[in-house]
Amino acid sequence: MSKSAEKPSSERPAEIGPPPYYHRSDCNICRKQDSLKTGSELLDAPMPGGYVVEGEYFLVEHAPLQSSGAGTVIVEARRHLLDFGEMTPTESAELGSVLHRLVPAVKAATGVQRVYFLALMERAPHFHLWLVPKENEGELRGVDYLAQQPPLTASYSAAEAMSRKIRKQFEQS
Repeated sequence: MSKSAEKPSSERPAEIGPPPYYHRSDCNICRKQDSLKTGSELLDAPMPGGYVVEGEYFLVEHAPLQSSGAGTVIVEARRHLLDFGEMTPTESAELGSVLHRLVPAVKAATGVQRVYFLALMERAPHFHLWLVPKENEGELRGVDYLAQQPPLTASYSAAEAMSRKIRKQFEQS
């Protein structure tokens, strides 16, 4: 962002939450992590199975039920940052380590051969990486699979059970 486009410091969103994460008051993912209401039906819904992984720099949770199949998880930065380029070397190392263990855990728990990664940060400008298990049936692949209509959905009980299975697989790796 150029200097001329930046907001003056008096107009920047307030930081909320304790250091070292320095959450922003205008970020719904930051607000959710601080147990504050966001006004988003997806983010304010109960999290099936709680956090699957709680690292020092990253959290993993089941994706919203209305837009994911059972076993789809989201890795989100604890600190407010947009993308890989804003990560510290320590954060990048933890992300790599988490993914190294999480992808096989998702595969084992869901029985799939592939896990798609999706990171857009358009609606919520806070680093979050979707891990989408690719079902081994049907013709759809790649972007067509991710954009299928109607979208993938999961019941609360199926997502909760899958979160437990993924956590167990992760902890055993």
